[in-house]
Amino acid sequence: MSDDVAAATRDQKVIYEQRCQDFRSLNGFLWQSPLIIMSLTGGLWFAVASFALSDSARSMLLAFACLANLLMIGALYRLRWVMQRVLEDIRDYDGKRKTKGDYTIVRLFCAMLLLTALGSAIAAWNPGAYFIKQAAAAKDVD
Repeated sequence: MSDDVAAATRDQKVIYEQRCQDFRSLNGFLWQSPLIIMSLTGGLWFAVASFALSDSARSMLLAFACLANLLMIGALYRLRWVMQRVLEDIRDYDGKRKTKGDYTIVRLFCAMLLLTALGSAIAAWNPGAYFIKQAAAAKDVD
């Protein structure tokens, strides 16, 4: 009987350690994800502003940037929700009371992503109005 209790305690310790590692990994993803989407958006905006593209090609790239930013908002909330579940398991093992999840950082990231998505959507509607310099250079080449 005491072997069963000792084995169960060892198993619980392994599970606890794994949950802590899971939380650290998820936390890393939470902080890296906005940087990745910002790089994608910046690259798309650079392409739209720098290369001689048709307005329809610019619109598609900007619409893709908008969609990517909106999808990332959902992904960040989902990631933080999963992190909260893992944290609850850890706190249960520690015998601590559950806490309400704090989504402040996620909300700030999402506000930034939403503003970027809106900017991309507005520019996608009429890219010629926002990228006049490039449009004029393309006409000179023709």
